[in-house]
Amino acid sequence: MGRKKDFDEKKITSIVGYLARNPGGVWLRQIAKNVALSPATVAKYMDSVLKPLVEDTRLGDGSKPLLRVIRLKPAILDELGKGKDLQHILKILKMMSNYK
Repeated sequence: MGRKKDFDEKKITSIVGYLARNPGGVWLRQIAKNVALSPATVAKYMDSVLKPLVEDTRLGDGSKPLLRVIRLKPAILDELGKGKDLQHILKILKMMSNYK
């Protein structure tokens, strides 16, 4: 046995839920602390499956920035505010990326 290779929907939902409750943006470490995940796990999700959903501001150069402030894109916040399901939004974004 080992780690799962796929992304966990519960983790995605908890990260996006926390970001939705903090529309001004939050530090990556703060997200990790509040959703009970490691900062490395949150960073992995931000750099992959959640990348189309978020705006990521980095302070510092290289692969390990000093600070990352992350927030949901306004269009995603609007869709969630209209009651759209996160899975539906992810599905549409995936189809759009495959189309390009």
